[in-house]
Amino acid sequence: MAGAAGAAVAVRGLAVDYRLHTPIALEARFEVRGFTALLGRSGAGKTSLLKALAGLLPADGAPWGGMAAQERPIGYLPQNSGLFPHLNVLENTAYALRGPGRFTAAQALLDELGLGELARRAATALSGGEAQRVALARALVRGPELLLLDEPLSALDAATRDAALTWLIETLTARKLPALAATHDPAIAAMADWLVLLADGRVIQQGVTREVFGNPQSAEAAELLGFENIWAESGVGYAVRAADIEVAEAGIAASVVSVRAHGMGLRLECAGPARFVVHLAAGDITQFAPGMKIFLRPDPAKLRRLG
Repeated sequence: MAGAAGAAVAVRGLAVDYRLHTPIALEARFEVRGFTALLGRSGAGKTSLLKALAGLLPADGAPWGGMAAQERPIGYLPQNSGLFPHLNVLENTAYALRGPGRFTAAQALLDELGLGELARRAATALSGGEAQRVALARALVRGPELLLLDEPLSALDAATRDAALTWLIETLTARKLPALAATHDPAIAAMADWLVLLADGRVIQQGVTREVFGNPQSAEAAELLGFENIWAESGVGYAVRAADIEVAEAGIAASVVSVRAHGMGLRLECAGPARFVVHLAAGDITQFAPGMKIFLRPDPAKLRRLG
């Protein structure tokens, strides 16, 4: 898996340069390399950007600017699977094809993706994970040059989501098909080859996923990436995850605001130079109480300097 991802990001990317004015003002310049995650908060314009690329919203830019939606070499998966409930799996997969051989081609693709046994099943009889796989087959059947996925796994539970995402990435990697997946979930973004951060109507950072997660360039980027603790000292910004802070004998002076059980450990909310959240792997809840003065020590290896 890691080797495949590395190979995907090594190839030259597809350059995207789009400008939207409605329903949101957005200017986005970035690359798609292998399985690319577009990470942003709800309302940041992720769905609008994907629809613009698919030709479903008016926008200026490249590639495919000015082309009708049906002419673009795009496969598009909306937030839900979008399967037609009155059709079975084979009919859904073949829907975009024409000609007498369309069902044969659709069945061949389902077989290739390990979905052949579902061909005669009604769309309404599929599980969430199965529906996502069938929706992917329908998007692939026309041989697109780029696959667009809008929050493709948001309806799945965590265990099903991880398995479905792994299968999705491996399938696309094997077919050497680049994909752009819009998501608000850092856990999904963490599995991408290439990561694009969208905020304030623009791309604020992009790069190899491991490098972006390890080196957020701004407080906005750190927040998108799931860093719970972001603060500034002497004009310098810092970020650290809640699990990478310990209570120590010296460090950042803070006072406990609240303490709660967190699985087998504890979750502390503290007030100091900024609001801090601390996840301790173990501890007795009676050790801490609101108003208690403590010192917090971020793990130096996990502390990130912003910018």
